[in-house]
Amino acid sequence: MKSSQTRFRSIVVWTAIIAPMVAGTLSAQDYVNAGLPWHEAVLDSQGRLLAWYQPEKNLGYDKFLRLDWDFLEHKVPIEGNTGLKVYLVNSVFDPETLQGIKSKTDIQHDPAGFNAHMMDLLVGWYAYSGDEEARPLVRDMLDYQLAHGTTPKDWNWAGIPFATSCDDALEYGGCIRDLPRDSSGSFTSGIHGGIETDKVGELGLGYVLFYEMTGERKYLDAGLKCGEALAKHIRPGDGTHTPWPYRLNARNGEVINGEEFGGMMVASVRLFDELLRLGAGDAEGFRKARDLAWNWILHNQLTGPARDRWTGYYEDVEKDTENVNDLSPMMTAYYILSRDDPATVDPDWREHVGHLLDWDREVLGRGPFFGAWAIDEQQRPSLPAHVGPGCCSRAGLPCRSAGWGAINAMYYEKTRDGTARENAFRSLNYATYFAASDGKIACCGFTGLANPYWFEDGYADAGRSFIWAMGAIPDFGPVGQDHLLRSSSVVQKVTYANRKVEYRTFDKEGTEVLRLSFKPTRILAGGTDLTERSSLKEDGFTTRALQGGDYVVRVHHSRSNEVVVAGT
Repeated sequence: MKSSQTRFRSIVVWTAIIAPMVAGTLSAQDYVNAGLPWHEAVLDSQGRLLAWYQPEKNLGYDKFLRLDWDFLEHKVPIEGNTGLKVYLVNSVFDPETLQGIKSKTDIQHDPAGFNAHMMDLLVGWYAYSGDEEARPLVRDMLDYQLAHGTTPKDWNWAGIPFATSCDDALEYGGCIRDLPRDSSGSFTSGIHGGIETDKVGELGLGYVLFYEMTGERKYLDAGLKCGEALAKHIRPGDGTHTPWPYRLNARNGEVINGEEFGGMMVASVRLFDELLRLGAGDAEGFRKARDLAWNWILHNQLTGPARDRWTGYYEDVEKDTENVNDLSPMMTAYYILSRDDPATVDPDWREHVGHLLDWDREVLGRGPFFGAWAIDEQQRPSLPAHVGPGCCSRAGLPCRSAGWGAINAMYYEKTRDGTARENAFRSLNYATYFAASDGKIACCGFTGLANPYWFEDGYADAGRSFIWAMGAIPDFGPVGQDHLLRSSSVVQKVTYANRKVEYRTFDKEGTEVLRLSFKPTRILAGGTDLTERSSLKEDGFTTRALQGGDYVVRVHHSRSNEVVVAGT
């Protein structure tokens, strides 16, 4: 993203009971910083940042998510004469007209990564909200990609998603970076058919997750094609070669501009893991490729010759072997922490994840602002954080600030590291300030940049991080409401009623985390009562009372995917 734009360790325990007593505001028109002029800063009694919307009820993250989805569902217009929603053919929109911003030299569309992150967001948001408008919206994105953004079956890389397209182009596959430009500086010339291999893994997983949500086989088939292509083309890799080259001509498999290193390798590991879990496709081939890719990460990027060389991801950034980003390391940390036992994939996970969090803050941290670290997107680590070229602003980004916050939340869940909890809370609070009350979410704050409104950064990537954080620390969820915050299996259907939540998961066996305004008196799976227990080693549920009358409820079921949580 955005290369064209020049690209405390003290513990504060925050609860719903003490929040009303410590919340306060600065003087009128005192903002968190000059880049975030949409809301006055809201601080606690110690001068540390809270979310701008009703922090005494923990509604800041909920408000961000509702603004996010309301804008996507109800405010995004049709793009020009294409007859399509703007987000199907543009990555950036104008804040006045809401139409796509066009540029032949600086911007292209990023459908595969955007769609993949929207799917991550949908999985969490639908379970959290029961929003029945959300699934059709994402279905349209995936269906359009399948019909207009998939490589032909006779190509070297067949049946996989294109990462880019030209603005307003009805067919994806053009305007990939690192191609020769014409005399006007346009990068629209050159081959049609460039791909970025990490996006094959990202959107491949997105397809599989949508299959699990809907039961429609075509999405599993699309995910299998991605897995098959990646398994077919994997290589051992070394300190200068990732397991797959970053950018390729999908037609013939030739590497574009020497891009032998780069991209988010863990995206493909996540895809292989899910295909193996489902027992779909070539298990032996997928397992071999998964192990090869993950071991490369362990012995090259987490330790070894390519340690901390997290280069290549954003579609509009030309080859730069020194420019690191934080999305790849944070998603690697996400993969580790999302295991029930992180040691099953990384025996040194505490050290590795802790290092990634520290490295991210040291290289890309901005601030802190009232105790909240902002995180930027890209930077050459040989330069100080406040010196360019970096991306994208002194204010950082909502997606990367919330992303860093979410990984801190997950790290706290596994380790009880109080500093990680504090970092999570403040950075997530900070990220809410990028969302204006009308639903426009700026990628980089108000920085005078020409293109501050990106669908990927403000909506897809930022939104999913709030869901992940509340799943890890349910205390961050809204006070006095009922929400399914996390499920180990994709939620296919959820209904919220008075003192009752009913849901259906893809798998018969699963574990869910809910924050409820009532204490359940009965929880059933497939019509059979579950027993309240002290742990979830067997089928049953646990409850934990929160100050103020809410409860955190964890449910484990193995015989049915139909669950009812009820109170009197």
